[in-house]
Amino acid sequence: MIQFLNRHKHKLMMIGFLFVLLLGLTSCRTNQNAWPNRPYVDGWAGYSDEFRFGDSWEAMWGWPVSILSWPIAWICSHIGKGLGNSFFWGILFTTLIVRTIAWPIYSKQNSMSLKMTLMQPEMTRIQRKYGNRKDPQSQQQMQLEMMKLYKKYKINPIGCILPMFIQFPIFMAMYEVVRRINASSVVNVNGVEVVQYGTFALKNTKLFNFFELNTSFTAATTIQDKIFAIVIALLFGGLTILSQKLAQKKPKYLKDYNNNRGANNQQAQQQKQMKIMSYVMTVMFVFMALSSTSLALYWLIGAIYQIFQSFIGRKLNEINYYKSQKKSTVI
Repeated sequence: MIQFLNRHKHKLMMIGFLFVLLLGLTSCRTNQNAWPNRPYVDGWAGYSDEFRFGDSWEAMWGWPVSILSWPIAWICSHIGKGLGNSFFWGILFTTLIVRTIAWPIYSKQNSMSLKMTLMQPEMTRIQRKYGNRKDPQSQQQMQLEMMKLYKKYKINPIGCILPMFIQFPIFMAMYEVVRRINASSVVNVNGVEVVQYGTFALKNTKLFNFFELNTSFTAATTIQDKIFAIVIALLFGGLTILSQKLAQKKPKYLKDYNNNRGANNQQAQQQKQMKIMSYVMTVMFVFMALSSTSLALYWLIGAIYQIFQSFIGRKLNEINYYKSQKKSTVI
């Protein structure tokens, strides 16, 4: 079981992420006034209203997001209203705050990635040792050696996947905030239908008083808004690919480490498959970004932050690597 999880961990993580994402984005969005499309309401009544779901599936999906969505919307609203009722500044600073709060989770995942890389040559040797031995006794011995290896590097196989699913509700809550903070509902006042916005709404949705954020490529009514929607979506796609390339590029010390221990063709093949899947995902997200300019802007800010985060993470990994090498030399 441990061997299977380790060998296919990237594929399992990607499949799980896509499955949850697609189900979440397509769930229960037909009724404009139902969760998760209704406007935010201030106060305890508004927060408790976030947990009023339409069915069991909506509740299962909505609980982790609803716990975080309303507080993040409150923060976004207060920041935006303090800066000219600006939707742009609200998204920008709230994204930075949320990403920074989630940094320890990313750091844990980054540290785990380094440990997995350092462990890989020894794991490959164990897999090759028992590659042609399929009898139960040999397979059991291989499992024991793999467990000792995980213990040596202080790695929990399930823990490799867990940080990703902890991050997911946080970023999906931010996604809901961007989509919903300016949502409106139609109410009947003395026989007249009136459009009513939530208390967290940020009415200044223009960027530089020129580009409209609360629109999409298809819904935009001016040429500059359509061009802006395309530019933001393409910038997001380009930065996402750049971030992926930086993440896949091995630092010099890891290249030397792997060269001294032999190349792993299986690992190289897995990385190639992951690269193709990441490109496909990026294209999907670019098309999704065209459906909402504000969402595309949020993703673009997140992509820029992720590059900065990756740079810091790589530096920390380099420091930790040389520390571990120094300790092993002393021992």
